[in-house]
Amino acid sequence: MDMRIICGTEVPAGADLIGAVHGLYLEACREGRTDKSAGSAQTPLSLIPVDRETAAGWFCTPGRITYTLWDGSRAVGMASGMTDTGRRCGYLSFAYILPQYRNRGLGTRLLDAWEADVSASPDADKLEAAFYCPVHLPWYVPRQDTDDPGLLDWHPCAPGVDVASGLYRMLQNRGFRDYAIQNAYHQRLAGYTDPPALARTRERLLSEGIELTMYDETRHRGLAELFDNIRNPGWKAQVMAHTDRPIVVAVDHNADELVVSYTGPLSVDGKRDGRPGRGNFCGIGTRTEYRGRGIGKLVFCEMCRRHAAAGADFMTLYTGDNNPARNIYEAAGFRIARTFACMRKELKASPHNARLTP
Repeated sequence: MDMRIICGTEVPAGADLIGAVHGLYLEACREGRTDKSAGSAQTPLSLIPVDRETAAGWFCTPGRITYTLWDGSRAVGMASGMTDTGRRCGYLSFAYILPQYRNRGLGTRLLDAWEADVSASPDADKLEAAFYCPVHLPWYVPRQDTDDPGLLDWHPCAPGVDVASGLYRMLQNRGFRDYAIQNAYHQRLAGYTDPPALARTRERLLSEGIELTMYDETRHRGLAELFDNIRNPGWKAQVMAHTDRPIVVAVDHNADELVVSYTGPLSVDGKRDGRPGRGNFCGIGTRTEYRGRGIGKLVFCEMCRRHAAAGADFMTLYTGDNNPARNIYEAAGFRIARTFACMRKELKASPHNARLTP
């Protein structure tokens, strides 16, 4: 076999780099949909196909570091990423080898070449496969009853490496270590209602003067200050720029209509593409002095009901395995669909680090 590893555009004569990497990505999508050998929770991540232009933007634009593996004139594997000067990090965004070329050491050679290139950059002190990566790979939520792409729910990005994948084990063997575990949650919304325990919480809170409703800037006060209270200026900027969109709030009638909890702004994604509609939101938060009363859980459930009424078919989201917010999602009936690891490898022997050593 004439096996070659090539960087960038130096492809075999007559080959099309964009077509090659697009084709490999589509092969990864097909493998994720057809390999049902271990049950839906353990099958390869079912990536969503994209067009040639999107693949070119992900893997072939200036600044991308893409290595391809060739058997003669056929592309059979790839590893791609980029560096982030601000975080002094090299990101691995996608790595794949056709099944018939695995277990020959070729994946190791491919990642060796990619790592050596990124490690030589003065812009990287570490390598990561994590949610910070600007290449967002969309994926289908596994279902037992259908594999029709037109009916499958979906999520717009993979926040790390699928822990059920061969790539996860391979990166572990290469010295990558988990620094965060991200659980992706899923819930169908048709006929969504409060779980019984939260229905009782709703009644109790209303008796205490706290009501769930939609934000009205002419009636309710303190939304902007809520973000100061929970110390999240990022959410403040995003939410306050879109107060014309639906925002679910809990207001305290005994405190002059003070907003004590929120989630939103709400939107439904995907319907125009003919896919199931995904309920989306920016964040969720409760004033510190109002926590511990079940308000956040109920605000989240109210959002689910509002999304369903607006035509959303499902919701997906991800959060850290140790994030207390998972209690809110699980109380609302959400279940873990996939688990991802944010992985990191320190480049202690990188040329940049060597220059910093006295």
